[in-house]
Amino acid sequence: MVEKIVQINHITKKYKERTVLDDVSLSIWTGDIIGLLGGNGAGKTTLMRAIAGSIPVDSGEISFSGERRTQDVGTLIENPNIYTDMSGIENLRYFGRLFGVEDEAVYESLLHQMGLAEAGKKLAGRYSLGMKQRLGIALAMVGNPDFLVLDEPINGLDPQGIVEVRDMLAGLAKERNITILISSHILEELSKVCTDFGIIHKGKLLQELSQEQ
Repeated sequence: MVEKIVQINHITKKYKERTVLDDVSLSIWTGDIIGLLGGNGAGKTTLMRAIAGSIPVDSGEISFSGERRTQDVGTLIENPNIYTDMSGIENLRYFGRLFGVEDEAVYESLLHQMGLAEAGKKLAGRYSLGMKQRLGIALAMVGNPDFLVLDEPINGLDPQGIVEVRDMLAGLAKERNITILISSHILEELSKVCTDFGIIHKGKLLQELSQEQ
């Protein structure tokens, strides 16, 4: 039986007089890779911050199924929170301890999944943009979440980097049944990995579409 992970009901968020999210509702189900499409300023990042619990909403409700809480959501919102004077594995150790993770095998496994096994001891400041994005996703996964919220993870990547991140996300969904909400303004790339889409414009969720549609 497919389980609903998150239910968003009629949420609204304003900054002063500007409405950034306007009566947004969305259901997210286990195993989905949902592409959130919209231009700059459409409300994508604000919606993701609300789901992650990093900002309050003014009205409406975001509910998680079962025992899940916002702390159980892995997030990569805007730039990866990486310490460039530390190696990849040192970054994972640092953030892992915040989640009570001390097992070196977990860090090694994440580096392997992200295609960073050979770069684990290299300073993150020397990583390419694509490698930094993949390390950022590894950091989002260090607490073993079953739901990832990724804001523009392919933004600024070259074609090879886009393919690497896209294939890696598809693998996570298939092999670990991780549910993913990913934002972008590039429909062509999201269409190659997402199962469902939400189109957001000026704070309103205009339409939900399946891959077939």
